[in-house]
Amino acid sequence: MLNSCVMHHHTGPAPGIMVWGGIGYHSHTPLVCIAGILNSQRYISEVLEPVDFLTFRTWPKPYCNRIMREHT
Repeated sequence: MLNSCVMHHHTGPAPGIMVWGGIGYHSHTPLVCIAGILNSQRYISEVLEPVDFLTFRTWPKPYCNRIMREHT
């Protein structure tokens, strides 16, 4: 067998990077790169807490109503 014809195939879990970002009609959040395993605590502390959600609250009301119904 020729060495030039042999290809290495990865058979186990590979470490990766996840990139998260929020996109709105008139704004967006900065991209967040997350390396390794993401659990709920890391998601809250590294993705949700740094985002300024007050920016999204300044959107006109009709945009929010189309996305999600109000729960009373």
